Amino acid sequence: MSVILFPDSINNTILCSADPMNGVKVKVRLLPGTQIGAVLKLDWQGCSDPAGQQPIPGTETSLNHFVTEADISNGVDETIGQWLTHIKPIKHGSARVTCTINGGGETNAVVRVILVNFDGQFCDEV
Repeated sequence: MSVILFPDSINNTILCSADPMNGVKVKVRLLPGTQIGAVLKLDWQGCSDPAGQQPIPGTETSLNHFVTEADISNGVDETIGQWLTHIKPIKHGSARVTCTINGGGETNAVVRVILVNFDGQFCDEV
């Protein structure tokens, strides 16, 4: 299975320092032998709990990426999500990211998301 990472997270947590107002960076490490030209699909779902079990309606999005030769050795780097629609509504919860290649088996990852400081201000308010 592929491995999903969040390069800008700290201890697997997306904070304001990760600049989520411009989307969340996701890296997918592919298995050797992944076919060039294969379709990698990333699905994002914002959740209200830290375990990624309680979806927030309207925060889901997805993107497709066609695998290149460079992706096989370097991994796939993508930025997913629009701040106001897919990320900001999470406030203090998590996101579940699912990856499939050519519609095959899924790989899942959950990252915690904390977008509100101690004063109740969102990242885009400070």
